[in-house]
Amino acid sequence: MRLLDSLLQQYKEEKVLIFSRTKHNAKRIARDIRHMDHTATEIHSNRSQSQRQAALQGFSTGKFRVMVATDIAARGIDVKDISLVINFDLPDNLGDYVHRIGRTGRADRFGKAISFVAPNQKADVRAIERLIRKSLPLLSLPPLPPERARAPREHFQDRSRGRFNPRSRGRNFQGSSRRGPFRGYTGNRDHRRR
Repeated sequence: MRLLDSLLQQYKEEKVLIFSRTKHNAKRIARDIRHMDHTATEIHSNRSQSQRQAALQGFSTGKFRVMVATDIAARGIDVKDISLVINFDLPDNLGDYVHRIGRTGRADRFGKAISFVAPNQKADVRAIERLIRKSLPLLSLPPLPPERARAPREHFQDRSRGRFNPRSRGRNFQGSSRRGPFRGYTGNRDHRRR
């Protein structure tokens, strides 16, 4: 996250699109970016159509400076003034790399794409270079800002009522808690293991 923090500070006046491989990572990255005091939204398959449209509209109009997206949800993103695309994770399908970086530099504008790559992903980088028939420059890490405190976990919205459900705190939709599975759920009882 420190590298992402450094890049967002460096490009603080620019519109930034960040790609993540998974929807869970996209949500976590967007939460952490908001904790860094940047306006951010996410678009992925767990979002409803109205939430996706609101996120895209907010990103287009400048309400959100940063949007975090997955490949599945990103196909419909057509925003003209994206200056920077960051591949937080390399895509599973190398063809998606071309779709990702194609979101910047539209309408005869200059754009930049940066990919976070670990040393064990050299083969993936070479495969991308063969695909796009260009050599990708490898850059060393810039000076990184100090580690920030972790962002607090966001509470999820109760899907059935569309509002916060404090009784569901710490549990996921499949019916388990942080301490392990529980039996039954009536909605107003404490489900402690006995």
